Amino acid sequence: MNRVERDSKKYSSFWLKDDLFDDVDDGLNHIESKHSNLMALASYKKSIGNFVNIVTNDNIPVTFDVRGGDSYTDGKSVVISAKMDGKDFDSTVGLALHEGSHIKLTDFNSLDDLNQWNFGFNHSRLQNLMEKHSKDEYQTKSYVKGIVKNLLNIIEDRRIDNYIYSTSPGYKGYYHSMYEKYFHSKVVDKGLQSSEYRELDWDSYMFRIINITNSHRDLDALPMLREVWNLLDLKNISRLSSTQICLDLALEVFCLIEDSLPANQKPIESPNQSNGEGESGGTEDEETSEGSGTGGGGDNSDTNGTDNTEGSGDEPKDGSDGTDDTKGDAEGDEVKKGSSSYNPNGAGGDGSDNQITDTQTQTTKGNGMMSDRQKKQLDNAIEKQKKFQNGDIKKKMVSKGESKKLDTLVKSGIEEKLVGKDYKSDYWRKTKQTPVMIVRNYSKALVDSNMISMLSSYSWAADRNEGAVQKGITLGTVLGKKLKLRNEERSLVTPRMKSGKISGRLLHELGMGNFNVFDQIVTNKHNPALVHISIDASSSMGGRKWEQTQTSAVAIAKAASMTSNLDVVISYRSIQHDGTCQPLMLIAYDSRKDKFSKIQQTFKYLNPCGTTPEGLCFESVLDEIVKTNKGVDSYFINFSDGWPGFSNRDIDYGGSEAVIHTAQQIKKIQQAGVRVLSYFVYEGYEGGIENFRAMYGKSATSVDCTNLMALTKTLNKLFQ
Repeated sequence: MNRVERDSKKYSSFWLKDDLFDDVDDGLNHIESKHSNLMALASYKKSIGNFVNIVTNDNIPVTFDVRGGDSYTDGKSVVISAKMDGKDFDSTVGLALHEGSHIKLTDFNSLDDLNQWNFGFNHSRLQNLMEKHSKDEYQTKSYVKGIVKNLLNIIEDRRIDNYIYSTSPGYKGYYHSMYEKYFHSKVVDKGLQSSEYRELDWDSYMFRIINITNSHRDLDALPMLREVWNLLDLKNISRLSSTQICLDLALEVFCLIEDSLPANQKPIESPNQSNGEGESGGTEDEETSEGSGTGGGGDNSDTNGTDNTEGSGDEPKDGSDGTDDTKGDAEGDEVKKGSSSYNPNGAGGDGSDNQITDTQTQTTKGNGMMSDRQKKQLDNAIEKQKKFQNGDIKKKMVSKGESKKLDTLVKSGIEEKLVGKDYKSDYWRKTKQTPVMIVRNYSKALVDSNMISMLSSYSWAADRNEGAVQKGITLGTVLGKKLKLRNEERSLVTPRMKSGKISGRLLHELGMGNFNVFDQIVTNKHNPALVHISIDASSSMGGRKWEQTQTSAVAIAKAASMTSNLDVVISYRSIQHDGTCQPLMLIAYDSRKDKFSKIQQTFKYLNPCGTTPEGLCFESVLDEIVKTNKGVDSYFINFSDGWPGFSNRDIDYGGSEAVIHTAQQIKKIQQAGVRVLSYFVYEGYEGGIENFRAMYGKSATSVDCTNLMALTKTLNKLFQ
């Protein structure tokens, strides 16, 4: 898809990554071969999930609709569309927040009571309705439940939205975008003022009630509609503290209107039934409807008479906003989106400003005429509103395999961080900042996803790497015994003191009047320490150099596991090949949260690839490296084999400028009080060591990583 207009994301534009939606295959038709799509979707899912959890203050799962699976919200998770469109991102966030608030606030037991006919509707009332409409009790019950449920959806939506507005006002913008998409339309405004939907039937009443907060409403269009307005009392919606209270109110509204309707001799059916007969043209074949009970969460029963399998509810082909774009039609320009001053809770969107009262009601007589074309458009707009209220919003699906990969990506803690702001290049190189992909939770599932370029489960590579890992464990066991320094405690004893621990050898002097018979003992221990090992995983590190480096890193981690108060983090610097090439920082092991067995189980799948975005990777985790706690010694150990080099559409990183940039990052680490040791990994000869020293200065050392004595010597020197 083409780059979307940035100003279309009104509320997310200040934080959302500018090119999140760029170069994404909208249909996901080639998603298996284009991993960048899944990466973007994972970021998209994570962002929306964060919003939902913040607003609801609850850990509510956010998932994509899965092809061949259950597409309905189950009252426990929020289902979002896989359609990544920057234009609709805000409304998608709003819909997710709306559904999440239903899960948080809606009492689904009340819905069960409604479906089970346990909601206070007495039998005499039912008998009257049977006489009025039908002799069939089952039909009449379905009729009542369908209408009451629709009314409950409307009232409950107002209640929960007002709650979120009151508790999280900073997120109102996303709700406004949602209602702008699903409710705002000049064709609806015109319909409210026209002679349409003024018949004494439930379809007319539901159209008027669902749009009762629209500034173009006409409370005199139908009998008892003004009374309904007074009953709802939306400017005081906060008085409705539970779903049960909303259900009671819905039942009261139903009885009020039903008593004003004439007897219906035709076979009865619930109003707002979706039969799929309206012209749409906006249907996406890949999407499926999502039924959620009260406007976005939970009850999937069909007792409301709604057919969830048919009807698109989308807007017509001839106007994305449901407008009549016929040239020369004087009314055609009046049906564009965005004219209504609709406020979803009836109180200016936040319960405080622009409060709507009945005095604002338009005094139209309903004489406005609509063309056949506009009537069809109005029907489509109404269908869209019905689907929203019934939680029947179509959402683009992903396959089960894609869903599994997306879950893995989200659990891996993948994020991006822009770097290169201070990078200076010569006149012909690009200088735009570029994002580094950071993987924080490395796992076997991530390996199996085949999403990360430097991870491979090929047996030949795994077998070769496993040997280096096992050698590192053996070497580290010996190294741990030699790294005595951090396990040593030094005690200083000061004798003949007036207090402390009594000295047995001086006890006899008490009889001679000497009371200075105490020893004072001061024990010196090493501070806790954190070692961050960063490994160059570029292609030039392959072969024996890679085996040596893996052996050394594992050895240090093993030795640390045998040493008190010493934690180790091991990260790898590489590039991600898919889509837009970008630097990759993969945190493979963190002893503060990972067991050492993780190294044994997963390090064999790590493989060098790509170029060397040296300083860019350092910069992406700089804050974490230099972040030291009081009383904690910090060390940074680097393994690399040479010059930095990297290029993508944002930046051309190489030459002396990249060396200078890398040196700047190392200097920042050192200035923060972190001890640095940089191993130059060589194979047979030390060519390039001078360039290496230009980047790492006095911290640079050339060492055969498999030489136990040399490794022990340099590490003991570092820890001293």
